[in-house]
Amino acid sequence: MTQLLAFRPTALAMAALALSACEALTPAPPPPCPDVALVSDAATITKFVEGPGRDLTDVLYEAQLVNAAGACNYDVEKETGAGTLDVDMAVSMEMARGPANRDGRVAVRYFVALTGTDGEIIDRQRFEGVVEFIGNRSRLVWTDEPVYLAIPLKAGQTGSDFKIYVGYELSREEVEFNRNRTAGIRR
Repeated sequence: MTQLLAFRPTALAMAALALSACEALTPAPPPPCPDVALVSDAATITKFVEGPGRDLTDVLYEAQLVNAAGACNYDVEKETGAGTLDVDMAVSMEMARGPANRDGRVAVRYFVALTGTDGEIIDRQRFEGVVEFIGNRSRLVWTDEPVYLAIPLKAGQTGSDFKIYVGYELSREEVEFNRNRTAGIRR
């Protein structure tokens, strides 16, 4: 029995050493990517034909942003703590072809904006893609080519110091249409 008790502290010490060695080999979690948000007033679009008509037969297409996700990579100098945060992000949207859309082609425009800790816009880029509804297809999910952002980092900054916003490029009339439709849903 004494041998077993003498062995126990040695086994515990060896287990503790093994665990600490595993912790040393386990890499620290990567720094965070910036949060991504869809702008509520600009997360949907209903595009009508030119002119005063605004009923169902005048709709060219409807679209809704459904996802903006990706990955980020840090390139930071150890001496200064400054560097760059590269973000690759794909934007996806659900789209529906409207009755007024005869050729099945849609030109969709959206923006990606980067803000800092104070909410100031650091960068804003516009993107455009052409979507084709092939055959009789009237609905689809479309993902654009990846969006690339290079964010300069000061010493101590991480992705959590920034926020990325995504929305459709809308006219004033289109924003009002979205707000009125949302207000009607809330009632």
